[in-house]
Amino acid sequence: MAKPFRRVREPDASAVTLCLAQADGATTGEVKLADGRLFSSTGALPIAEAFGIAVHVANEGGLEIVVVDPSNLWKPSWGELLA
Repeated sequence: MAKPFRRVREPDASAVTLCLAQADGATTGEVKLADGRLFSSTGALPIAEAFGIAVHVANEGGLEIVVVDPSNLWKPSWGELLA
């Protein structure tokens, strides 16, 4: 069973942050990583691409993935999202 994801209100400097949004009726994702005190970002991507990047980077770095989802776009098929 996959490790659950954790919902947060803002990017977390100690994790890989997946920020969900909607554009033209499609769900998009933006991956944010902290390097020291500054965040770098992929910019908005199709959700499958953003999710894949987040999982890859988290696995490579042994990091947790947290999710910013203010519009409740998360789908249960993506995994468990804990509050």
